[in-house]
Amino acid sequence: MRRWLLLFVFTGLLLLSGLGTAPQASAADDSCLSGQLKTARVATSVRLKHDGETYTKAQTDLVVQVPKSWKLAGNLLLNGDTERYRSAMRCVLRNPDDPYPYRNTEVRPAPPEVTVQEKWITVRHRAVTYVDDTRERHFGPWRITAGKRFWTLALMRPPALDSAWWQRISVDLGGRAARTISPTPSKGSATELTWLRTEAGGKPPEVRIVVQPPATKALITRWSGKPWYVLPSLAWMAWDVVLVPVALLVVVRRLRRTPASSPTTPAEAATWRNLRLWTYLSFGMALVYELDDMLPSLAGDYEILPWWPENRVAVHLAITAVGGAALCLFGRPRIDAWVAVLTATAFPVVVASEPHWFGLPTGFWLNENNVTDVDELLRTGGFFWLALACVCVVFVWLVAAVSMARRLRAAPGLAVPGTSQRGLFPWWVLVLCAFLAAALVALAVWAKQNVWEQEAWLGIGGGDDFYDRWHLANIHNSLAWFPSDWPDWFSVWAGWPIRIAVLLAVLAARSKAPGANPVAPGAPELLVLTVLFVTSVAPTPGWYVGLAAYVLDVPLILLAGWFLLSLGRRRSVLSQKLPAGAPLREAIREPDRQWLVASARRYRDLHLQLRRWEQGDQEGERTELEAKLDDLHRWNPGDSASAHAGEKLPDSVDAIELVLAWGPRDTWWRNACRAAFLAAVIALPATAVSFWANHVRGPLWGDIPRDQFGIANLLLAVLGSEVVWAAAGFVLGALWRVLPGRRGPSKALGLSLVYAVPVGLYWILSRAVDEPFGTWALDVALTLLVLTTTGVAMDIDTFRQEDHYWPTKAALLLSIYQLRTASVQLAFFVAQVVALVGVWQQLKGNDPMVLIEPRSPTGPQGGPETGDSP
Repeated sequence: MRRWLLLFVFTGLLLLSGLGTAPQASAADDSCLSGQLKTARVATSVRLKHDGETYTKAQTDLVVQVPKSWKLAGNLLLNGDTERYRSAMRCVLRNPDDPYPYRNTEVRPAPPEVTVQEKWITVRHRAVTYVDDTRERHFGPWRITAGKRFWTLALMRPPALDSAWWQRISVDLGGRAARTISPTPSKGSATELTWLRTEAGGKPPEVRIVVQPPATKALITRWSGKPWYVLPSLAWMAWDVVLVPVALLVVVRRLRRTPASSPTTPAEAATWRNLRLWTYLSFGMALVYELDDMLPSLAGDYEILPWWPENRVAVHLAITAVGGAALCLFGRPRIDAWVAVLTATAFPVVVASEPHWFGLPTGFWLNENNVTDVDELLRTGGFFWLALACVCVVFVWLVAAVSMARRLRAAPGLAVPGTSQRGLFPWWVLVLCAFLAAALVALAVWAKQNVWEQEAWLGIGGGDDFYDRWHLANIHNSLAWFPSDWPDWFSVWAGWPIRIAVLLAVLAARSKAPGANPVAPGAPELLVLTVLFVTSVAPTPGWYVGLAAYVLDVPLILLAGWFLLSLGRRRSVLSQKLPAGAPLREAIREPDRQWLVASARRYRDLHLQLRRWEQGDQEGERTELEAKLDDLHRWNPGDSASAHAGEKLPDSVDAIELVLAWGPRDTWWRNACRAAFLAAVIALPATAVSFWANHVRGPLWGDIPRDQFGIANLLLAVLGSEVVWAAAGFVLGALWRVLPGRRGPSKALGLSLVYAVPVGLYWILSRAVDEPFGTWALDVALTLLVLTTTGVAMDIDTFRQEDHYWPTKAALLLSIYQLRTASVQLAFFVAQVVALVGVWQQLKGNDPMVLIEPRSPTGPQGGPETGDSP
């Protein structure tokens, strides 16, 4: 009996001790001290924006007021790279049980704002996401799940704030009524819902809403799924693989059939041969580097060639290196450059073939849970070898670009038949290419580190073994994709300038050929100019419902250009006919310039005298002045060699219009080069404005450090704008003598309208599918201003022989245009400036879209397999 009594007492003591220690153990596990957050006040809002966005935009605002009595409150004021700060922030923003939170589906416009009041410390956190695929997207305290037709929006409260006072929860569904709502809101409307709690205590509402987005926004998310991801690639290939190569081959065929001279000059033969080779090469490159991303995915989805998806990174590395060497075959650099290129090509191929020689994991994919692979990578310096392989790839492509540019530049100057075309350059260019290649890869690694800090900013930080492995795996796997991204980026920024250079080389060679028409471009030259303008100058906006439909712009551009040239054939000054029936373009030649300028000056003087006579300021006979003007209205009477000497000019043409129509230089080619130079100089302020609108405005500037090509994009954006506007000026100058209009601004207006036609189509279709119009209005306004100013500068340059007679260029311009015409041109300029200012003000008030499109480095959410990060 005593034994049973002792056993009963001992068991009771054990139970009592267990009951007494359970709360203490629970409190010990509660690192956030949630009990001290019961008095915290929370408010959150979320807004869906469908209208005027390419992808549905979801933005949230979370405001948490924690009492100063909370022991971790002071940590919220510490530096963001301290673990005490991150731990406190995990308590109020995320799941504190997950020390490795990772989100690649949200953008934070800025770090959380922390302010201190008398009794509270307030944290305000903003986050944005764009629903561009069917992934589950966490942003702030919300989660949005995109289904095939319905999306679910749910509030995911941080566990530490479950007992806090959630005072206000607001949801704006973007003008779309919900399909289901749980629980019933406190107030609001069908599209704007609000849940209110007037008193603390009780369980916060479990907000869950099912909404049906617009059909276009839902359709966009389907393109990332199987097998629909092939459609964006096929739509893109319609331009790069079909339209552009076909257009270039049409040009090649026409040039070969109609040489500028007979026999064909070496320069002309070399340039059209370069054009043909570049067409085949660019077609092959575009096809290979578009399919190398699409085919491995198809092979994996349909279990065809299973080794390909597993080794796609190695295949990308080898193909990209060999592709750069193939471009060098076109450029044909000197022997020392070839040695460097072959060496640089061999190294990435060896790395791709035998990654274990360099301590790289099989398939180049590093798993943070595989401690052996991580240790081997660190022991052998595998990350360095991978980066060096990327540097070699970039080096080969840069050498190819330089050699191609040198070859294309030398081709129009060939004078000896059979001369070999070589892209020769000095040895120091190799050093420069190596330096640039290393800098580009270093900037890419830096950008990937910045992305990591954006997506894993609440992680436990360095010093933790798993975190360090996870961090290394993320950066390594991101860099492994660099060889796949490089050709796509290179083709965007270098493909079209090379195409421009090839086409300009063709035009240069034909313009210099014996017997070439110096007055105006012939039919073959017009074809080249058309392809140049359509494929490289005119805007081709056409991103609809996530698909590239640039080819829709081409028929409209061609139709508008044909109409402009048809109008020019009837209405341009040089198309007007002399009494004998010959058009002025057949009569005028460069030696007539001196007579034309003198006649134009005399014409202006007589008109000034006539106006003064009408105002009574000058004595003289009106009949005498009119007789002198009639004498000037005849073709060069002193030119005895001309069959048209003394013929009366057309009634609608005077001496000023005739010399302005001829332009500042002797041939159409030199007019084009002059206009290109003037446009490039005039476009410098426009480039600055465009740079601000497309790269600095709103959150765009902050996104640059997280783009692996961000810094390079800034430099190339400036050069690209200058090249486009210089090329537009070139087309204006080449067509100067055939465009309708009697002054430079009117000629520029016609070409600007052709430039604006595809933008007008885009405005109509983008409104139909409810997508943003972007900065295209600004682009059109700037182009009109640049071309108009270029036209004015061309007119001034035409009368450059009179510079010393006038104190300023403006005075000369007023004399050329005369008073009434000048007032019209001034009003035209003022209207352009007003329109430009209006577009500027509109852009200042609208932030552009910053799309999150990261690659998932280590799994669906990128974090470790343990832990559940909401």
